[in-house]
Amino acid sequence: MASSRGAPRATLLLSLAVAVATLAAGLALAACGRSAPGTPPVAVGHVVDTQNSRRAWSESVSVPAGVQVVIYESENPTTGYRWSLRLPPGVTQVGSSFTAPSPSAPAVMGAGGVRTFTVRADQAGLYRLTGLYVRPWEPAKPARRFTLGIYANLPSQPMPRAVFTQKDSPGTLGTDVGAVIAVVLKENPSTGYSWAMKLGPGLVSLADRFVAPGAVTPALVGAAGQHIWLVKVQRAGTTTLTGIYARPSQAAAKNAASFSLTITAR
Repeated sequence: MASSRGAPRATLLLSLAVAVATLAAGLALAACGRSAPGTPPVAVGHVVDTQNSRRAWSESVSVPAGVQVVIYESENPTTGYRWSLRLPPGVTQVGSSFTAPSPSAPAVMGAGGVRTFTVRADQAGLYRLTGLYVRPWEPAKPARRFTLGIYANLPSQPMPRAVFTQKDSPGTLGTDVGAVIAVVLKENPSTGYSWAMKLGPGLVSLADRFVAPGAVTPALVGAAGQHIWLVKVQRAGTTTLTGIYARPSQAAAKNAASFSLTITAR
């Protein structure tokens, strides 16, 4: 989700057009009084609007864990094609609906409508889901597809300006003093391996947390989770963020992977 040679690959914060809808929902709830006990609030934070019919696209969005993400895609059932989602563990499909063309407009034979998906990352982490536009009898021949990366932030922590993964190492980042960045790396404690991260001068750790796989779904024995760091840049200059993935007893001599990021702050 971030470029290994500068700015992030994709904008983390996409559309805030849903703010009006969120405000309206809040006013409606206020008018109706308090919600029923045990009913979680529904907070739609971001909308990914992709009704331009691109054959393939890839985007990223950053939201707090538990906040819903809404995806719009054009769909035409008369062609036999339908959108389907492939979700990773830790992401729940909250809803799916199809909106036909407005009946007030002149009818057009075979006109398509809009498919709306609502998904939610139930726990902190970095997730990638895939959408396929396929006919049921041709599942291996999608006419269109998309990949959506969702970075779900740690609860009660500031949203990061950029998110870095193993693919971004070694990397560089130019940023401002006060910026917060996230590093998300795969980790599997069941193997005895773990990440040790070293912060250079001017960097301060805001969070250092391992997230087990599929905390809200049946966990797979021995499956890898994600280690998440939130790091704040506190002063100007050039510094480094480095990590090694090793067994503690072998860290000095042998490691399975490494991570490095050079940060220049203004």
